[in-house]
Amino acid sequence: MEIDDLSAVYRLGEELFTSEQYPILYRTWDPYEVTGLFTSDSEYCLVAESDHRVVGFVLATTFEKEGTAWKKYGYVNWIGVSEEVQALHVGSRLYRRVEDIFREDGVRMLIADTVVENEQAIGFFRSLGFNTSGRHVWLTKTLRKENGREAQEGRERKTPRTRTRHAAPDAPPAI
Repeated sequence: MEIDDLSAVYRLGEELFTSEQYPILYRTWDPYEVTGLFTSDSEYCLVAESDHRVVGFVLATTFEKEGTAWKKYGYVNWIGVSEEVQALHVGSRLYRRVEDIFREDGVRMLIADTVVENEQAIGFFRSLGFNTSGRHVWLTKTLRKENGREAQEGRERKTPRTRTRHAAPDAPPAI
């Protein structure tokens, strides 16, 4: 991947990770995700091209965790392939290349995740030898402003307020 590929990768991701099909992925896919991974770990950011056009990408990173058996982990953050070339196994070829780079860099365990409804991605990763290690649940909540609160937030307060934090008796433990 080169710097000139960033906008094409972002646009392809926008086509693939739609709010209708994958609302959580859509919310987390943004230009900062692409540029951040490219800036920090460009060696793990790969593209596939056809006729000088980006038709697939993989964005990945590594992290180290001392005191574990594996020490260095690889994480496949994003992988996307244009629907028109999926039958050509572009995703598998991109993945295999990034796996080779991980192996050369001493990575011993790879991690990938997706939403549970994304059966196509789960099947893809299983075909590459990944195992399901558990079920991870993302919880979401949409916050709305309460009546009257919005108007009050817009006004300046004349007297400062002191707030004291107390844990509610039935508050869950911190995580």
